[in-house]
Amino acid sequence: MMAAIGLSPIFVGSAYQAQDVPIALAFVNPHQPVALTGEARALADDVNAERAKHGLPALQRDETLDRFAYTKAAEMAARGYFGHTDPEGVTFQDRLRAWHWPTTYAGENIAFDSDEPHAHAAFMNSPEHAQNVLDAREARIGVAVVNVGTSETFYVEDFSAK
Repeated sequence: MMAAIGLSPIFVGSAYQAQDVPIALAFVNPHQPVALTGEARALADDVNAERAKHGLPALQRDETLDRFAYTKAAEMAARGYFGHTDPEGVTFQDRLRAWHWPTTYAGENIAFDSDEPHAHAAFMNSPEHAQNVLDAREARIGVAVVNVGTSETFYVEDFSAK
């Protein structure tokens, strides 16, 4: 199963709550989760290439957002689920607050796909994902890619206004 879920940008602290139910995954040929930094770099580059096509400024890679994205990707990989909300109900907004993220405007894209080009294409072919990629209010991005098996990889993009 290849899938992508987009969470539209949100205002942390607002009444908005994503209706996101985690999906349980079973990996075909599992191994310990492995971070793929080259694919993460390629994904961030693809986001900025899309923004350039639309006359938007590039997003700055943010180390803290990279760690935030990695934490989410690694958790989904280790626990075998896919969703912005974890099986205990911890939401994207909850995670931002726990990390004391300094802005009230942020968004997240997640995908479970075979490789970076397919994940990026899935993001751009989905209105919610593309909205996050092309949002003019955003200035920073964090990206993580974690592989858990042959062609079984989690992709996380986190966007922020600051």
